Parts: sequence; structure tokens; C-alpha cells
Amino acid sequence: LLGHLLGADLLWAGDRVVEQALQEAFDEAWADGRRPYLIPVGGSTAVGAAGYVQAMAEFMGQEQPVDRVVVASSSGGTLAGMLVGAAVHGFQGTITAIRVGKYEQTEPANLARLVYETANLFGAEVDLSGLHYSVDNDYLGPGYGVVTDAEREAIRLFARTEGILLDPVYTGRAAAGMFDLIRKGEIGAGERVLFWHTGGAQALFAYAEDLLR
Repeated sequence: LLGHLLGADLLWAGDRVVEQALQEAFDEAWADGRRPYLIPVGGSTAVGAAGYVQAMAEFMGQEQPVDRVVVASSSGGTLAGMLVGAAVHGFQGTITAIRVGKYEQTEPANLARLVYETANLFGAEVDLSGLHYSVDNDYLGPGYGVVTDAEREAIRLFARTEGILLDPVYTGRAAAGMFDLIRKGEIGAGERVLFWHTGGAQALFAYAEDLLR
């Protein structure tokens, strides 16, 4: 709906690999004389991740110390930016990324590459081994964007206790993972935890039938 309202041309990959379809659309637009800017899945480039380096700077400037940040992660751009930001701006806590989809970008080697490229934009050197973080793969469920009772519970709990709307694909799944980690004691009762909301509440309306079950 938003794409239609904003005048976007929506092309569907169908049976093709997403990256292949993306490149074909880019090449066709270029051949037609247009000059597109190719944004990969999730915007996960050094330029895309740079926003979260700055976001960590803003967070650290608020001087609200926390022991742990919990955030959703899919294609790795958000996490890479936060890791570079943590290193550059001196965040001493743990970053726990709840993985919501199976993207190669979040594999260790690809994440390290994206962190390195992002750090270069800021003239920084980042040693991942010196940072406290983890990528949790235990909450992928039946697949990316597939809503389960865990997401429904998390979305309703945030809405009814905090008045905060989570989305079904990213923050809803990350919050569900956070609740499970708390219940299992892997996030301690004495920890000061920041749940990082990455947006996307508009997607609630696309998943209305799933959420009203």
C-alpha cells in the first residue's frame, strides 16, 4: 500500500533468487537511461550501517547505562553499525542480536567484513574479539515473516503494558526471543536491558489476520 501511494514500481522476484531479480531490474533501468541506486537486501552496506554507528553515539550521549542491548537482526546491517558504534563510542555492555531470518550477511565472516567496511568509513579499527555480542539463531521459527504465538504474545504484551507497537517480522520476533531468554535466566533479573526498537509498525496492518488469531 505504501509503495503504491509513494509511486513505486513493484517488481516480484517469483522463483528467481532475490539478488538476481534485483540486479536484473537495476540493469534494465540503467539500459533505459535511468540512473538507479542499488540497495541490497536490508540496505546492509557500509553506508547503510553507518546510521547505526551514529545511533549508538546518540544513545551513549544520553548517559543511560545499560548492561545489555537486545535488537533484531536479519541481513546484518543494523548489527554491524551497532558493533562499530559500540567500539567507537565505548559501549561496555553486551549486544544480543535475535536473528529473524536466514541471510548469509549475518554469518560470522560476512558480518566481520561489513563491520570492517563500516569502520573504514569512520577511520576506525574495530576488533570484534574485543566486543561483547552474540547472534542468537534459536528464534527463527518456521521462517522469515511467519507469525507464531511467540510473536503474538510479545506484540500484545508491549502494546498493553507499554503502549508501544512492535512489528510482526522484526521487533516482534526479537521481543519474543528476549522474553524467552529472560524466562530461561540467560538474561539475568538484575540486568538493565535496553530493547532497541528498529521500527516497522506499519507491517502490523499487513499481518492483521495472523495477529487476530
